[in-house]
Amino acid sequence: MPFVCNQVVAEINRHALSCDPKIFHVLHLYLTAPTTQVAKEVERLKASEEGLTDKTLHFVYENLLQTQVSPEKQFESMQRSRGHLDAIRSSAESSVEICAKSEHTKKQEKLVRTLTENLTEILNRTNALEQEIAASQNEVFTDSLTGISNRRYLEAEFSARSARHHGPYYLALLDIDHFKRINDSQGHIVGDQVLKLVAAAIQHLIKGDDILCRYGGEEFAILFRSADKNACISVVDTVLVSVGKQKLINRRQGNTIGSVTLSAGLALVDPEDDFETALDRVDRLMYKAKQKGRNQLVVQS
Repeated sequence: MPFVCNQVVAEINRHALSCDPKIFHVLHLYLTAPTTQVAKEVERLKASEEGLTDKTLHFVYENLLQTQVSPEKQFESMQRSRGHLDAIRSSAESSVEICAKSEHTKKQEKLVRTLTENLTEILNRTNALEQEIAASQNEVFTDSLTGISNRRYLEAEFSARSARHHGPYYLALLDIDHFKRINDSQGHIVGDQVLKLVAAAIQHLIKGDDILCRYGGEEFAILFRSADKNACISVVDTVLVSVGKQKLINRRQGNTIGSVTLSAGLALVDPEDDFETALDRVDRLMYKAKQKGRNQLVVQS
């Protein structure tokens, strides 16, 4: 154990990381359990432009370690709970309607009034519980910084589609070029603002049925409903052009940051693909876009 701890500390020093419990936990898993999803994600980050930073490792911890319940099980549980609530609401509403329409004797009126009040209370509690479930789902599956869906939702939606035997569809992965330079030169507060602006820009451009998620530190995934290759290419190309046209200014320092570009990969997800296989395929395409000069899309041939 001391040897492993020394290795963890060596990794922390090598990448100039903070020695906090979350980072230590992630790196300890990376070194002791190399086949886990956490270890694979750390390996992927090491090969990325931004590399290992406090923010990227905290992101890994929050998305892969903070809760031990799998995203798909959380998603299924919430969907089942909503189904139960809908059934309760429907039954209570029907009962209230029957009570209102039925004719009663004076002796029955008091009993019916009490029954109606109880059913109304059930409906009120059902609505309150549904709001709590919605808030809980929002907390679990929403990225706190950008307000879009997070990686856990991406995994849950992917699993849900597999369970429904969803036909083929396209998946895109977009990465902000030279994001580490922005963080290093402008600071993490400005870096966070850039992430928010890019997320908002992409969200504005995609269709209502398509899902945008923050996949990594500076990476975004678009889960398309469509298997129309040209239509998906058109959406991603429009995103790249639109984001690239925006000129960013650091209002704190009064200097121009310049434009932000994206490198992207687009791949078809087959029904037999698992989450890691699909993401690995599109991730490789995205890195090809970077190798070819960045600010472009590489599509699966």
